[in-house]
Amino acid sequence: MTRHGLARLGLLSVLLSGLLAGCGSSHGRDDDAGPGADAGAMADGGATGRDGGSRRDAGSIDAGAAADAGTPAPCDPEDARAEVCPDALCDGPSSWHWNGDDCFEIDCGACRGSDCDVAAFSREACLAAHATCTPAICRESGGTWRFWGEDCGPFVCGVAPPEDCLVGAPVCDCGPLGTFDPVLGCQNDVICTMGPPPRDPEVACNETGGTWGDFCCHSECGERCFDACVSPACDCGVGRVFEDQRGCVESSRCYEGRRDGEICDDGARCGFGLICCESCGGAGCFGPARCRAPLCDDDPDIDMCGNNLLAP
Repeated sequence: MTRHGLARLGLLSVLLSGLLAGCGSSHGRDDDAGPGADAGAMADGGATGRDGGSRRDAGSIDAGAAADAGTPAPCDPEDARAEVCPDALCDGPSSWHWNGDDCFEIDCGACRGSDCDVAAFSREACLAAHATCTPAICRESGGTWRFWGEDCGPFVCGVAPPEDCLVGAPVCDCGPLGTFDPVLGCQNDVICTMGPPPRDPEVACNETGGTWGDFCCHSECGERCFDACVSPACDCGVGRVFEDQRGCVESSRCYEGRRDGEICDDGARCGFGLICCESCGGAGCFGPARCRAPLCDDDPDIDMCGNNLLAP
């Protein structure tokens, strides 16, 4: 059973039976940087950078080759990334670039890559330039673009399609009442009204892998409510939030803007000014990749994650 798990298997059998006829991380070394994330690619192999121009443009509408052969097609990720440790204080204007999923900022002109000149100078201008790309169509029509996911096609009525494809990709989730159209985006669909009847919150929590208890409020991305009370709620665990009808579901806000020290080897994006490091620094210090502030110094034997490259 894959990571999508047993939680949705029962729902799939009820909802998709007869409606669907088919299929419509490692550290993610080539993952992209999201909005507000540091798009810096690492200069050496000792760290894992959330590179703003390296992810495949999964699910994007191919708008054709640009007239200028040196310019990427509108929905392709741009080869642009923030210089993590610039040699001099950067003092240029900030720029915005498309990473295949969303627009991200490169601060004060410290851009590296062949597409640094293909830039917008506001988030709004960048989004407008990529409004016909599938991720933008998904979000603008009310869906959630699952940039961290590896599914076999867009969600149908809030449920992932059967996993029978060779290679998954990021897809759009239009919620429990919608299906995705590649041109129109999320559309309410009558087939979604044929699904299971509304579930009691406790039932929805338990059936989707959550824990129902006296938590006062539903957990957010693995964080329980700090209020002291005995009101029943659902703890959905890391990477998930609670929705009344669907129960525990993965949410994009759990996968971007990770803070210093938080794990980033599950497809998540580090917050602005942080990079994703494979090791917590030094020989014998191993563990999951975590978001760290880059270490910028002149020691050629110490990488930007603080790892000693000469250590046995």
